[in-house]
Amino acid sequence: MFFNHNYSGIDFRERKVTVATIKLDNEVPILQEIYETTLADTVIAGGRVHKPDLLVTSLRTILQQHKNISKHAHLAIPTQHSLIRKISSLPDVGEPELAKLLQFQIGETIHLPFEDPIYDFVKIGSIQTVKKVAASEDDFSLEDLTESVEIELQGPRSELLFFATSRHISEGLLESCVEAGLKPLTAELRAIALQRLLLYTHPNWLKGTEMIVDVSKESVDIHIFKNELIVFSRTMEINRHEYDGNLNTAEDVLNFDNDNFTIQEVAATNEVTSRFNEATYLDDLLNEIQKAQNFYRYSLGERDSEFDRIIVTGESTSLIFPMFVERLPNEIVQIDYSSIIDGGFMQHHLLNSCSVAIGLAMRGKEKKKKKKK
Repeated sequence: MFFNHNYSGIDFRERKVTVATIKLDNEVPILQEIYETTLADTVIAGGRVHKPDLLVTSLRTILQQHKNISKHAHLAIPTQHSLIRKISSLPDVGEPELAKLLQFQIGETIHLPFEDPIYDFVKIGSIQTVKKVAASEDDFSLEDLTESVEIELQGPRSELLFFATSRHISEGLLESCVEAGLKPLTAELRAIALQRLLLYTHPNWLKGTEMIVDVSKESVDIHIFKNELIVFSRTMEINRHEYDGNLNTAEDVLNFDNDNFTIQEVAATNEVTSRFNEATYLDDLLNEIQKAQNFYRYSLGERDSEFDRIIVTGESTSLIFPMFVERLPNEIVQIDYSSIIDGGFMQHHLLNSCSVAIGLAMRGKEKKKKKKK
């Protein structure tokens, strides 16, 4: 009986698709082929697959021209169309009960920036009630008493990671892949794909508080992990015309407004640039990294957290990495892919560009779980 041991990962950006195929040899991943293609137009816009025909044609061409690419594929959901939140307000019950509770919470106490969301969750622990004890009756204020009673009434709580995305974007990508002749197995967030890759290639990473900066020409994904769990994931859109071309420049900033992530244009100047301005680009990028770190520390209650390292990946790694080393106080590292490639592999220049696709392909034979929404 024939068993498939080759699996692909496909990462979608607005105007680019990257693909990787992994062979699982006794559960050991060996990278077979990676590929990237730039699309003729934007295919993802407004939370939807904007030009499905163009995406289908591109995927078919990839399959026809690259016979080693497996049709059994895992897909990436773009970070800007996804949400990650830690929830600790629900009672300490099992996952089936939590799934039912979440159904009632969506739209009531849990508000999502998607009209028609798809969501999932993982229970990561329990929070036990800790009754506040004062040294003496005089030290126990009315506020302390009220807090103690509320905690005791609330009881033990579940701690879970909640993931959500837009049904429009996920189903649009799925339908395009099926029409192109692929056999999609699962879809997941880019951050989780990178986590899988790093836990295999660098098992000692992600154990503290660490940041992954995934830099492409169109955007920058910033992911923060603590104790091997994703706790923060946002996208910074990049308008390349702000840094090159004879156009007026404008300053874009991230707006961290709870779980809504937007880009706000706050100022414009008449300054004209004639070539790519690396210094301005780096300053803006470092500014966004600082904002992400501050948001994590002060809005997510991690004031004492220090970042152990910053991991740089993506198609612009060769540009960004040396500048990060020079300007940032953290340990700046790149991914070492040597544990998943053999001596005959020749596409080293594409490894960082395809890192998300590689992490997806490493998911292997895993299929979509039948967990209810």
